[in-house]
Amino acid sequence: MKVIGKTTTSNFTFESLEKVRFGEYVIAKNTDDEDVLAIVKNVVAENEKFICEAKVIGVLNNNKISVNRSPIKPNGEVKFCDDGILNNIFYVKNGLNIGHLLTRKNVRVYLDTNKLISRHFAVLSITGGGKSNTVAVLCRELGKKNASLIILDPHGEYSTLYHEDLEGKVKVIHPTVNPSILSPEELSDLIGLEKDDFDKRVYLEYAYYTIKKEFPNIGGMEFIEKLENLLYEWSKSAEVGWEIKYYNPLKRKYDRRKAGEKDFIAIISLYDIIGKFMIDFALHIGDKDMIEEFEIGKINVVNLSGLEVHQMITLVSFIAKHILSKRVLYLKSLKDINSPNERIKTTALSNLKTIEEHYKIVIKPLLLIVEEAHIFIPINEQTSASLWLGKIAREGRKFGVGLGLVSQRPKQLHPDVLSQTNTKIILRIVEPEDQKYIQRASEELGEDLAKDLASLGIGEAIIVGTAISLPSIVKIDKFDGIYGGKDINIVGEWMGLDDW
Repeated sequence: MKVIGKTTTSNFTFESLEKVRFGEYVIAKNTDDEDVLAIVKNVVAENEKFICEAKVIGVLNNNKISVNRSPIKPNGEVKFCDDGILNNIFYVKNGLNIGHLLTRKNVRVYLDTNKLISRHFAVLSITGGGKSNTVAVLCRELGKKNASLIILDPHGEYSTLYHEDLEGKVKVIHPTVNPSILSPEELSDLIGLEKDDFDKRVYLEYAYYTIKKEFPNIGGMEFIEKLENLLYEWSKSAEVGWEIKYYNPLKRKYDRRKAGEKDFIAIISLYDIIGKFMIDFALHIGDKDMIEEFEIGKINVVNLSGLEVHQMITLVSFIAKHILSKRVLYLKSLKDINSPNERIKTTALSNLKTIEEHYKIVIKPLLLIVEEAHIFIPINEQTSASLWLGKIAREGRKFGVGLGLVSQRPKQLHPDVLSQTNTKIILRIVEPEDQKYIQRASEELGEDLAKDLASLGIGEAIIVGTAISLPSIVKIDKFDGIYGGKDINIVGEWMGLDDW
């Protein structure tokens, strides 16, 4: 193989009598006689020869890549890069073994575990491109390292997650929430009040603080029933124009408000909404804080299937908020126990005791994986979930809280949060707008790589970012266990055949 035509520091063309494939790695010399690693970006077959365009990756020295500053030597020799060199480049000690180079089955690709989690990642693809399989492979590899994971799963795809390496490490959690530990705003979101439904939100807040004052130790369904009963009493007073009595937490005393017809309509409507909520959401109302159920060193799958979108958003917001805030509190308390101030020290010891007894998940670093992330972090809307997931994206690295976003609709993800994911595993993306959107959110995904997205097969991914040694096209391993993200064999079921 031989360099032909003009060369630059970043590109060259060569011809070969041997078959050369797109994505192949080759080595050529630059004018300083240094070995330069390049990747084949285009191949044309012509008169029993292959004319290949190659993009320079960098100077190769002791399996390290550095910037190439000299053009490729004209008419110089080109050779295939040895598997051994590539294996050394892509190997990461304590990394995640997720697949092999698309053009080299013998070259395994590892992701740097620390960088993948601490600097966040995204898995993006069209439906059926291999997202769920990729997440399952990541879970398998992370499970081997006793990682603490929380998967927020809108479709229940990972409720059946199983692999022999994950034996006893997967915990499926039926999401329940204690309404008494939600804020009035969170409770309003959960029951489905619109953001601009001011009157109903005000009366729910009044009722919330009144019940908290009069019944400080109740929670779960009993708390909702007390709310409903109080609203019914207020509706009777409002119907005849009497005052209603409620507790004002800012003044720390009871206030009174004269209620008219408009108030009656708001209160009775809120009463009906809460009644319907009690029926529809009954199985998800409990006395415990859901965060207490998460276990350290396990893959905690929160099965959100069957919930309305606004309910999922509220629960995801609640989880993200408390995971981050309790992790921050834990790390702060570890420092404060050495404080010379006895009050600070006592408070820190109390916080540590509470966390170690009830919120063990935050004692060690953890990873939050959000499936269907576009639901929770939409591009044109600020939700309670996007607020806290965005906060984790910006600040989580400092506290050991990682974020993984998984989506089949990349252009519907908020760009500020997507850009915070410093490693991107991009499977097949067909829509040009999606390709451009991802490219804008990733400094390392050049135009040439973006063009390759539509031609990828199932399970093939372009991986760019801090967790991989260099941008590469990778064949992700087929997960050799069980998960629920696979397509249904429709014809097979119609015909009663298991392996049609």
